[in-house]
This record gives sequence, structure tokens and C-alpha cells, in this order.
Amino acid sequence: MSLKKRMFRSNMMILFLALFSLMMIILLVLLAFEDSFEQRLDALEQRKLDSNVVQAVSEIQKTEIENFSGTQQRLKEWGYETAVISGGKIEQGSRSKQMSELLEVIAQLDLSEENPEIFFRRNVTLIAKYHPEGKYCVAAAHFPKEDWKKSMVKNLFRPFLIAFFLIGTGAILVILLLSAFFTRRMNRVVMEPLEKLGKGVRRIKDGNLREDIVYQGEQEFEDVCQVFNDMQHTILAEQEQQAKNKKARTDMVAGISHDLRTPLTSVQGYIKGVLDGVADTPEKEYLYLKTAYESTEEMNVLLQKLFDFSRMESGQMPFHMVSAELGEFTAAYMAQKEAVMDSKQVQITMKQEPEWIPEVMLDVDQVRRIFDNLLENSLKYAMVRPVKIQIRVSEIKDFVLLEWKDNGKGVPEEKLDRIFERFYRCDESRNEKGSGIGLSVVKYIMERHNGKAAAENDQGLKIQLYFPKER
Repeated sequence: MSLKKRMFRSNMMILFLALFSLMMIILLVLLAFEDSFEQRLDALEQRKLDSNVVQAVSEIQKTEIENFSGTQQRLKEWGYETAVISGGKIEQGSRSKQMSELLEVIAQLDLSEENPEIFFRRNVTLIAKYHPEGKYCVAAAHFPKEDWKKSMVKNLFRPFLIAFFLIGTGAILVILLLSAFFTRRMNRVVMEPLEKLGKGVRRIKDGNLREDIVYQGEQEFEDVCQVFNDMQHTILAEQEQQAKNKKARTDMVAGISHDLRTPLTSVQGYIKGVLDGVADTPEKEYLYLKTAYESTEEMNVLLQKLFDFSRMESGQMPFHMVSAELGEFTAAYMAQKEAVMDSKQVQITMKQEPEWIPEVMLDVDQVRRIFDNLLENSLKYAMVRPVKIQIRVSEIKDFVLLEWKDNGKGVPEEKLDRIFERFYRCDESRNEKGSGIGLSVVKYIMERHNGKAAAENDQGLKIQLYFPKER
């Protein structure tokens, strides 16, 4: 399950359990205080009517207008105000403001002619009896000094406050316990992969790049750990590649230095021969100087490779792109080479299909360098004489394809994918001279042309160069 979903579920679980626990606490507290609340409510209900209402009713029952004053005196002892009402007015008895306000209420009452009736209006206990023969009503009212609502609130406040305190305390404790439980679980979920990542960083700092982080759990952290392992593998591969490149670079410099020694020794030897008079005829002197010159050309080729490699490494190899027809450019290059090369050593043929092919953007000097490297590679490693080179230019989808094929022995299949790597040499024993950067320069130049280079065995080695069509 993803961490996002787990966190959402945990938060919802905390909220649900907290609310459920609060409901249960409220229920338990209400059950615990049920009897107390009922008793107090019953007491309050009973307190609505005055406690002496029964005696007051008895007095009102036997009261006549003749003995009204005695009844008024007795009821006054119990806190009642008494009055004789006739025609909506107080004829005898209390004429207080409170009693006067009850006249309208009494007028609306449907009183029985036999027995007094008890009413509770506006927190007042009212007893009234109608005398039909005299058409008057005897009323007694008890006006409590304390407001009933205030009394109810006052009586219920203390148990309510206690219940509220218990509910709040219980809810807080439950929420804290639930939060602590789920937080501890989430901390364990989060901290385990973080600790593993921390150990992995320390391993990398100590130079250990071969031990992976093993973690199974939350999807997000699994992805992070996998990315960390991939990064570790990439760093390890780069370090190993850098070590290989460093060794190959050292070998290349040593190899070129060794290869330079031979033409340099030749130059020194033949020039010394001229200086010492060994070349005692014009023909010999010309031959010595020609051989020395050819040796300097060989040295120049080797130094140019070093120069190209240096510019390629620093990314400073210049490119000046122009629009050109690849077939015509290749034909001109081949004609120039055929004019100076021995046909017994190399034979070049070229074919273009179809006759008209779209132009491409290319750097003339750099493409010429590609052809020089391919020609040198064929002459060195074909291991046959004469070397027959077949060039074919064709159109394929968005590219103009140039195929360079020789009639040599080709490259072992297991090494074919690596011939464009820097410093890679199929002949690791150095039986043949070579720096291992010729074809890597070809690949680099093609990539700068937004193209690509490929190779395959086809009765010899075939190099395929893909130039993008001009848009």
C-alpha cells in the first residue's frame, strides 16, 4: 500500500475511533448519572407547585365570602395572596401588582362549580374556586421568591459540570492514546527506510558501492530505495568506466608514443645518413629524404589523432555545417584518394541509389576526417591485399545512408557492439598499430551531425553512417 493511502487511512482511523470513543464515554457517563438526573428533575417538577398546595386547596374549598378574612389570614401564613374576584375586578383581599396581573389569566379559566382547581402559570401556583350563586371567584396565588428556571439550572449545573469534565477528560485521554499509537506506527513506517537510506549514504561515503538497500514496504519508499540503488549502480559503473578509460588513455599514450618512436627513429636515421654522406648520390639522397618525409607524415597522423582526441574530450572540436549532396562529396573524396593510392593496395568502388538524393547538412572537414579514419581502419585491419572498399549511398526514411564495406575478416560478433567505444581495440595484443580512438571519433562526429553510426559483419566489416535529411 502507498504511504499516502496509509497516512489517509491512519488519520481517518484516529478520527473515527476518537469520535466513537467520545460517544461511548458520553453514554457511560449518562448511564452513571442517570439516577441523579432523574431524581433532580423529579424534584424540580415537584417544586413547580407549592408544597402547601393541598392545605390551601382545602381552605379554598370551604371558604365563603363571609369567612374570607379568616381564610386569607391562614393562607397568608403559607405565602399565599388571596382575593375575591367578581366582574373581572378584585372585590376583597390582596390588590398587589402580581395579583392584579392574574386577573386576565383567571378570566380565561374554565372553572368548575364544585371543587377548586389548581393551575400553574408563569411559575405561579394558582388555586381558584367559582361560586355561581354569588357570581364571584375565590383565588389564592403563591408567588415564589426564586425563579424556577434559575433553580432548575442551579440544581442541574453541578452534575452537568462533573459529567462534562469526565467526558472531556476521557475524550482527551483517548485521543492522546490513539494519536500516540498511530504516530508510533507511522514513525516506524517512515523511519525504517530513512535509516536504511542513511546507512546507504554512509556506505557510499566510505566507498562501498556494491551493497544495495533491501527494503519492502511502502511503495513510495520502495521507489526511492530503488532509485538510490540505481544511482549507486550508475556511480559504480562510471567509476569502473573511468578506471578503464584511465588505463586505456594511459595505454593509448604509451602506444602512440611507441608508434611515434619508429617514424621518428627513421627520420633521424635517414637525415643523419644524408648529413654523414652515406647518401653519396643524388638518387640516394632523394630516396633518404623521401623516406624521412613519409615518416613525418605518419607522425603527423598520430599527432592529429591526439589533437582530435583532446578536442573531442573537451568538446571544442569545431563544426561548420553546410548544405551538400553526400554522394557528390563522397565521390570527390574517393577520386582524390584513388589518384594517390596504389591500386594494388586498395580498390574503391561507389554506387548511389537512386541517382538523386536529398541534401544533408554536414561539416566538410569533419566528414573528410570520418572517411580518413574509415580508410585507415580498413587498411589496418582488413588483413587482405588489395583491400576492396565498396561505398553505397542511399535514401532511407528521414536519413541519407552511407555504407562503407571492406572485404576483410570482419570483427568477432562479441566485440562488434564495442568498436565505437573510446580506446577499444579488438587486437588487444597490439599486433597491429592503433590508438583505439579512430571509430570513436567517427561516432562522435556523427552524433554532432544529429546522426548515428552502426556496424555489422557482411563478408567483411560494414560501417553504416546515417545523416539526417536537410529540413
